[in-house]
Amino acid sequence: MIRIRKATIEDVAYIAEGIYHAFLLEDKALYNQWIKILKEVCAQEDTHYSYRNTWIAEVDGERAGMMIAVDGEHYREQRDKMYPQLKGVFDVAFGKGWDEMEDEAKAGEFYIDSLAVSLPYRNQGVGTALIEKAKELAKEKGIGVVTLAVEPENKAKRLYQRLGFAYQREIEIFNEEYELYAAEIVV
Repeated sequence: MIRIRKATIEDVAYIAEGIYHAFLLEDKALYNQWIKILKEVCAQEDTHYSYRNTWIAEVDGERAGMMIAVDGEHYREQRDKMYPQLKGVFDVAFGKGWDEMEDEAKAGEFYIDSLAVSLPYRNQGVGTALIEKAKELAKEKGIGVVTLAVEPENKAKRLYQRLGFAYQREIEIFNEEYELYAAEIVV
């Protein structure tokens, strides 16, 4: 059975790993630096990647996946507190200019920023459970739209479409083209 719970400070290392893998980073030379900085950012209470914006999926008491999701109204404020801390590793991984990119979310949207499922738990409903949790949270907040961005070739698009997400437009994130998807929620 899959259980979704709010992350705690004890989950910070797991969240940092999830973000690292959600970025699909392959630069092993920077791995330790990435994880160290991500753990510091995730441990803070007012950043975009904070454990306070994260939900953990568990299967039989083991962490199986994580999701960072935020109210779009607070997106820019929390991102602006976080990005300066990540600037060094972001510049190496994504190039310059990421700090001028378009906002991924705005007021009136509940945005799923990062979603990662641990390898042993893939294709077992963990991703679906996390997305359904995002929809539930949006509804509780009175927000009628859940959004997410995905790389064009990502196989997860089929899951998102099956769960009611529809393509909205192209968006540039970290100097790369992504597709923005949205699902309407009855509030």
